Amino acid sequence: MGTFKLVLEDDFGYDFTLIAIHGAIESYYLAYLLNKHLKLRFKMSRNDLVINHNTISAEFPMYEYYNEKQYTTYHLFSNLTKIKKEHSNDISNLFESETAVERRYFLEDLPRVDYLLKIREEGSGFAQTKTLKELNQIPQIVTAYTVDINQLKTKENLIFE
Repeated sequence: MGTFKLVLEDDFGYDFTLIAIHGAIESYYLAYLLNKHLKLRFKMSRNDLVINHNTISAEFPMYEYYNEKQYTTYHLFSNLTKIKKEHSNDISNLFESETAVERRYFLEDLPRVDYLLKIREEGSGFAQTKTLKELNQIPQIVTAYTVDINQLKTKENLIFE
């Protein structure tokens, strides 16, 4: 009797556009700038994005907007968060505990990216080149470009709806 081989593929169908944004500004100010220049209406999400790194959970604030006319969902979130860890110091009696700050990335493949803009469209109304051009014209944004999702090792983090 022949043997059968079952192949399981983890192709989730990443049917969205991911734009990397570089700019050293606060997330709420970036959401304000995108609302102003791109005519969007970002609002703070009720739920933050949570990624578990070993025993530490990292929270990333997220803004979202759903355009009903174009059937497009926008998610704006930071790629970097800082976590405070307290270490007990047994050597010195001067300090009972020391606080260390660790940097955690939402997508570890892109450590230099400040923010990510995930755009999921159900129709065909999203104009990628126009959006990138408008993003790069905002003075507070250093640069913005699309990311090839298939090249990312941690692309599973992007499935959060």
